[in-house]
Amino acid sequence: MHCMDLHGQDLHGAILSDADLHRADLHRAALRGADLDGADLHRADLHRADLRAVDLQWADLHEADLHGADLRGAVLREADLHRADLHDADLQHADLKMADLRGADLRRVRGLTRHQLVEAVTDAMTRLPQRMDP
Repeated sequence: MHCMDLHGQDLHGAILSDADLHRADLHRAALRGADLDGADLHRADLHRADLRAVDLQWADLHEADLHGADLRGAVLREADLHRADLHDADLQHADLKMADLRGADLRRVRGLTRHQLVEAVTDAMTRLPQRMDP
């Protein structure tokens, strides 16, 4: 499914564990409750995608476009979000335990808590929301 065009598709509850969705167009796709455990979403376009309650544990979202994505309640444990675009993404109640947020720009994310950040992997290049700056 490498580079596949799934723009706006209804994939609600789909089982896509370990799927190769590298550079896939999932812009505005409805993936609520889908299983993307271990999926390769490196550089995928998930702009404004509905990712509520999606299992993205161990998924590769390195450099993915998650601009405006709804990630409320998503499981992102140990997911690679290194340098992902999370501008205006909603992370309310998302599980970020050991998620790789190194180099991610989190300045305009919504729903992010200190507790989520403490559980995630960050570095000096991670840009934090102003209310959470040290």
